[in-house]
Amino acid sequence: MNKKYVLIFKTGEAELKALEHSTNDVKKNILPLVEITRGRKLPTRQNKPVPDEQYPFDKRILKIKDIFNGRKVCLDLTSDEMLMSKQIAKLYDPSNGYENWVNFLVTLKEEEVFKEIIPCIILNVEDDFFDKNLLAQIKALKQHFSTLIYRNSILDEHCYDDFELIKDELSDVNLIVIIDSEYVAQAAHIRYIDKIYARISNLKEILDSSTKYVVSSTSFPNNISEIGNEEHDIFSLSEVEIFNVLQEKNLTNIIYSDYGSINPKRNDNIVMARGWIPRIDVPLKKKIFYYRKRRPKGISKYTDTYTLVAQEVVKDSRFPSKLMTNWGIQQIRNCANGDSPGSSPSFWISVRMCIHLEQQLIRLGLLN
Repeated sequence: MNKKYVLIFKTGEAELKALEHSTNDVKKNILPLVEITRGRKLPTRQNKPVPDEQYPFDKRILKIKDIFNGRKVCLDLTSDEMLMSKQIAKLYDPSNGYENWVNFLVTLKEEEVFKEIIPCIILNVEDDFFDKNLLAQIKALKQHFSTLIYRNSILDEHCYDDFELIKDELSDVNLIVIIDSEYVAQAAHIRYIDKIYARISNLKEILDSSTKYVVSSTSFPNNISEIGNEEHDIFSLSEVEIFNVLQEKNLTNIIYSDYGSINPKRNDNIVMARGWIPRIDVPLKKKIFYYRKRRPKGISKYTDTYTLVAQEVVKDSRFPSKLMTNWGIQQIRNCANGDSPGSSPSFWISVRMCIHLEQQLIRLGLLN
C-alpha cells in the first residue's frame, strides 16, 4: 500500500466535479478519504415550515457512490464548524459508543455500493464519558470493518493518550494513522518535517509494527497573492517535499497524501463585492504555475478574460500538453480556443484538481 495515493477531500462542488471528470485509471489508483460536509441549503418558501435539516448531504453521498461505485473508500466527518450541520452533529453524538456514526456506516456497507469502507474513528472531545464511548465505538466498528483510521492533526499532542487507551482494542484490526498537517505555508515545511518525523517515530513505539502512516498536507494557499506575483508565478508543492524528505529518513510504512491542491480551510462565505481576478492554475509533478489577468474596466463578463489567461497558459513551455485525455487540460485548451467552459472560480478549482490528481499519480509511478 506504500505506493498508494490517499486523497483527502471535502464533499464540495469543486471537488466532486473534478472527481466526476477524472478517468477510471485515476480513480482506481487513489484511495479517497471522503470528509463529509453539509450539503447546499434548502430553499425556504413563504408559508412553508423550515425543514429540520436545512443542509442535507444526501445528494453529496449519492455522487460519491456514483464516482466510487465498486471501489474502496474511507469515510470521515468534517470538524470544520463552518461546514457542519444538524445532520453531521447527530453523527458526532458519542452516546452508546457513537451509535449514530456506526449505524450510518453499517447501513452504507449493507447497500454494497462500495468494494470496501474504511471508517475513521470519530472523537468528540466534549464527551463526559470520552474513554468509555471511544472504546465502545472501536469495538462496534471492528464487528463490521477490518481496517480503521485514526486521523490526527500534527498540532494535537493528545493522540498519545488516545493510543495508550485504545492500542489493545486495535491489536486485531488493520490500522491506518493519518498525520494531518492541513495547510503548510511554503516557508514552514522544514519545521513540519521534524514534527511529523517525531510523531511517527513516537507512535511506532506504541503501536503494532504493521500500522500504516499516511502523511498529508497541502501548500496551496487560500489567497494566491500571499505567495505569488500579480500576473503569473510558480511555486513548489511542499507536501511533495515533506514526504520525499521523510522517505530519505528511512521511515517505513508511510504513504503519500494531500488535499488535491485545495486548501482545507474554506472561504466559500466570503462575498467578493468587487469580483475576482480570473486565474488558471496548472499543476506539475512538484510545482504549480498560474496566470491571471484583471478584467478591463467597464467589462462585466469574465469569459473573455479567462480566454486571454488560457492563451497565456497554453503558450507556456511548462504546460503539460502530453496529458491529452485529462479533462482539466481539455478545458484549458477549449478556453484558449474561445470556448467558455466556465467562468467561476469553482470551475477552475475543479480543473486544477483534475490535473493535480493525474500528475501526482504519474510522479508516484502509478500511471504512465
